[in-house]
Amino acid sequence: MSTTTVPINENEDGPHHEHEATEEVAERGFSLKERLLNIRTLISLAAAVAVIAFVIRGFDLDVAETWQQMQRINLGLYLLAFVIFYLTFPLRALRWRILLRNAQFPVDQGRRSWASLPALTEYIGLSWFANCVVPAKLGDAYRGYLLKHNGNVSFSRTFGTIFAERLLDMIVLFTLLVLSAWSVFGTHLPASARYVFIFGLALVVAIVSGLAAMRFLSPYIRRIVPTRLERVYGSFEAGTLGSLKARSLPILFLLTSAVWMCESLRLFLVIEAMGGLRLGLPAVIFVALMGSLLTTVPATPGGLGLVEGGIIGVLRSSLFGVTTSIAGAVALLDRLINYWSIVLFGFVLYLFSKRK
Repeated sequence: MSTTTVPINENEDGPHHEHEATEEVAERGFSLKERLLNIRTLISLAAAVAVIAFVIRGFDLDVAETWQQMQRINLGLYLLAFVIFYLTFPLRALRWRILLRNAQFPVDQGRRSWASLPALTEYIGLSWFANCVVPAKLGDAYRGYLLKHNGNVSFSRTFGTIFAERLLDMIVLFTLLVLSAWSVFGTHLPASARYVFIFGLALVVAIVSGLAAMRFLSPYIRRIVPTRLERVYGSFEAGTLGSLKARSLPILFLLTSAVWMCESLRLFLVIEAMGGLRLGLPAVIFVALMGSLLTTVPATPGGLGLVEGGIIGVLRSSLFGVTTSIAGAVALLDRLINYWSIVLFGFVLYLFSKRK
């Protein structure tokens, strides 16, 4: 996909031109204290608590028995699941670097420490931490700010590469989700998973439609964009379309597939660490990707409560027949890795990072 070249200097994106949802982050960065005390964050945290309470009561989850199940894990396999999960961060950083290079960011000129793999991995880690403590996926905006702050590049253009990354994620995730569901369930999809499928399909259609409109209807879109947003939209469009060059799509899809297979392998190792569960790999892939899809729901930080409820609901369905306490143990052990460890390690990284 080709697009016109737009300068990447940040001067093109004035402080009054950013979208309302990301303007403050683009201008001021991310203040943990301010965000945690924000009314929207407090409401989303209250919603997460309400969802967790609903899951415990709705599934009649025995907390004491669930805790006993969690104590029986094979620690070696569980630690391996940790390692596999954190290997996805450099993979994501490598993919983002390719997208940035495609969008004509000077990532290869001299010693660009702001765009090195360690730096990009750090930005992603900080953004994931932000997504776990504040709602509305604000971590994505924070990641765009970090690159702007450290590399003196365009926030809007950077955000376009992040949008392209999300497009790749959704296409691969949903494709693998459909294939694994067909392999496991055939035409008998559990009721608890149907809404997740509908949500995922709607999300993929919306993102792909947006990309197609950007690619083929750009002149018409520019006519209706307010004058004050013309440069912002042009920069965002250039970042999105420019990052998805046809020659690099195979490696981008390969890296994206590797990321999501690592996510599935993480849950597979958690289940193996529990012992006694005999779920095939396609079933594990389905459960893992369904949980990942639920993290995109902006109602609670990092999908807190929603992901746990989704995993428990699917595992205890008649097709899997896992007891509620074991399903709860699997969900909580998995979320210790891909949610609570990010909160802990991300907070430490946020405190000591020189790039934040």
